[in-house]
Amino acid sequence: MKHIRNFIQNNLFFLMCLFVASSFSSCSNDDDTTIVPDNWINISNEGFTIGYEGGLLTRDFTVPEEVNSERIYVISESNWIRASIENTTVNLKITESTVTQERNSIVTLIYDEAHRLDISVTQGAAPAAKVSELLLPASLHNQTVGLGQVFDLASLIEVLPENAGNKTLSYTVEGDKDAVSIENGILKIEKEGTATIKVAATDGSGVTTDLKIICSGTEPFIRDGWSVATSIKYSNGNGYVTDGSTGKPEDMFDGDASTFLSLVKPGKSYSGYTTPADHQLYFIIDMGTEQSFNYFTWAHRVGNNSDYLRVWGVSIDGSNNGEDFTEIQSNIDIPYANNTDEIKIEIPESTYRYIKVKLVKWSDIAGGSKSGSSMQIGEFNVGKK
Repeated sequence: MKHIRNFIQNNLFFLMCLFVASSFSSCSNDDDTTIVPDNWINISNEGFTIGYEGGLLTRDFTVPEEVNSERIYVISESNWIRASIENTTVNLKITESTVTQERNSIVTLIYDEAHRLDISVTQGAAPAAKVSELLLPASLHNQTVGLGQVFDLASLIEVLPENAGNKTLSYTVEGDKDAVSIENGILKIEKEGTATIKVAATDGSGVTTDLKIICSGTEPFIRDGWSVATSIKYSNGNGYVTDGSTGKPEDMFDGDASTFLSLVKPGKSYSGYTTPADHQLYFIIDMGTEQSFNYFTWAHRVGNNSDYLRVWGVSIDGSNNGEDFTEIQSNIDIPYANNTDEIKIEIPESTYRYIKVKLVKWSDIAGGSKSGSSMQIGEFNVGKK
C-alpha cells in the first residue's frame, strides 16, 4: 500500500478512483466501518517555509489506533512541489525558484473526503539577476520591413535570464537614422533605408545587441506578437473548426496558405460544429499597438479548388480599445475565382490597433453553389503604401 500511495501522490484523479474502489470493498474491510475521530491525525499545521534554492522539507505525524496510516495521502496544488508520504513522514521536494517574488501553495493530507488537512508552503523570492542575453525577433532582425509599421520592441525582444531584476532597455539608432523613429521602445518605420538599432540593458551588465532593419517599399506588415480571436465558440470551446492539424485563427499569420482559419457557415453544421443562422461571423486582430494601414492582403486556402469554401466578401472595422469599432469599409468583394494568387485590396487609410473582419458574403448567399459547410481563410495581413 505504501508504494501505491507514493505513486499517486500528486494525482487527484487516481486518488478519487481509489476512494471509489475502497467504497466497493467496505463490506469486507473492518477498518472501513471504524468511526474516524475528529483528531484523526496529529501533525503541526504550521506552514512550511523554505528559501528560493529549494530542497527537501519533512514533517512527522502520528494517528490514533483506529486510524490506518497507510490510507493517508498527500497531494500538492503546484508543480514546483513534489509531495509524498514515507511511513509516517510527509516529504515535500521543492524545486529551485527563479521567480523574483515569494510564491505560495498548499499541500493537503487526506484520509477520506471528510478528513482533510491543508498546510501552506511558502518559498522565498529568488534574487534578481543581471541581464545575460538579449534575443532579437528573427522575423524582424535583418529582414525587409514595409513603411509605416510600428513595433513595441519591449514586447518582442526577450531578456534573459527570466529572473533578471531590471529588464528595461535603451535604444540608439545608427545607420540611416531617418529611416526609423523610436521613442520609449516604440519603433516606427518612416522611410526607405537600412537602420541599425543598438539595444542595451540598463542594469549595468553591459549587455548589448544590434537590431538591423531594412526599410523598403510597401511590404505587408510583420505579424509577430499579433493575436486573433473569432466571434463564435463552438461546443468544444474552440472558436474555430478543427481540420486535421489546422483550422486555427493564428494559422492566418504563418505565411502558409495551406494552413487556414476554418469557420462553419451561418445556418450550417460540420463535424458537430454549428453556427446559428443569425450569427455574424468575424475575427478580431490585435496588432499590439496602433498601426496606420491603407490596404489588406487576403489568400484563400490553397490545396482545395472549391470556391464554395472561400469567403466572397468582407466588411472591415477598426478600434483602439478592442470594444468600440468604427467602420473602415463595408461590403468589400473578395475575388474568389482562383486560390493561387495573393489578393491585395486598397481601403481608406486608417490608424487602429484592432481590426475586425466581418464575413458578409459567400457562395450560398451570392448565387453560387450551396455545397460545403465551412469557409476557410489562408492568410490575412495589412500594410501601407
